[in-house]
Amino acid sequence: MANYSHYAEGLKHFQGPGPFYVAGAMSGTSLDGLDLALVSFTPATSGTRWRYSVVKHTCIAYEGTPWAAELSAAYDQPTQVQKGISAAYTTWLNAQLHAFLEDVHVDAIASHGHTVTHLPDQGLTVQIGNDPHLADGFHGIPVVCDFRVADVARGGQGAPLVPLADACLYSEYPICLNIGGFSNASWDIEGQRRAGDLGPANLLINHFAQRLGIPFDPGGQNAQKWTADTATLETLRQLPFYAQSFPKSLGREWVEQVVLPHFASLTDQTALATATTHAAWAICHGIQDAPLGTILATGGGALNDFLIAKIRIGSGRKVVIPTAVERDFKEAICFAFLGLLRLRGETNVWSSVTGSREDGCDGIIYV
Repeated sequence: MANYSHYAEGLKHFQGPGPFYVAGAMSGTSLDGLDLALVSFTPATSGTRWRYSVVKHTCIAYEGTPWAAELSAAYDQPTQVQKGISAAYTTWLNAQLHAFLEDVHVDAIASHGHTVTHLPDQGLTVQIGNDPHLADGFHGIPVVCDFRVADVARGGQGAPLVPLADACLYSEYPICLNIGGFSNASWDIEGQRRAGDLGPANLLINHFAQRLGIPFDPGGQNAQKWTADTATLETLRQLPFYAQSFPKSLGREWVEQVVLPHFASLTDQTALATATTHAAWAICHGIQDAPLGTILATGGGALNDFLIAKIRIGSGRKVVIPTAVERDFKEAICFAFLGLLRLRGETNVWSSVTGSREDGCDGIIYV
């Protein structure tokens, strides 16, 4: 398997006017499933911005597959075991991409992989499913993956990476908010993009929903029935993370080691209400210094009506939920875009967002 970055001739194709058809693959911390989107991108020209259109999309649920358990277990495994899981997951991901892209035109593929370790302050971030055989059988179509490692090596957080795509594709919204396993947001201040993780969201909410025997809390209807524990809420608000300035990012490790112990004495019902209320507070707290204006909210948490209502009240801002495709597949769309920028040799990671020493054109390319 060759590294495609050695093939300058192949890269010339992506310097043209487009459109370019790029498939994006995203697996988030909340472990809902694999999001796939095939997106047509037309580069910006003088007086215009980047344009995109989603050609097709699908979500392959992890429930009913071995990955529901195996990806969850991978977080606690030693490096060698994670490598074995990564190889198997890469094979599965390759098969899903082949099935998804059968009988359609595609110029490139960009895959985030699945994060199993994120400790940027220790120089560590690991996304499994980014092995070279991800490109098997695609007959010269470049596959871009492993986006975060290079930024961490430059001293950055390696996250969030989507804000650059936010600025290029969704510039009409002052704030772009994604509510997945964690919440994160981005906005412009004085000509620079600022962003960061805000707090735990679906990762924590789903944890307590599942303890009540449901995979998630539809619309927040269960959390809405119960009362959050005020003492726990106040304790959570005092966690050092919330006093840190941006850029900053979170990993599952932080939730398990720092956050969950504070819920130990609560009933599952109270814990669910408390987790949802805290998720809303963390978002409002995190964006308090962002410019005034509308929030574009995407990700699975945008379906939680109770959570969204709390964000509207707590922030005093209008919150817009886009079309179902953009709401559910925005991260896959954005990683397809970041992969395309990598192939064009353009910056796809901003140091103003991640805190690294310099901007990057990141991602490993296989063909």
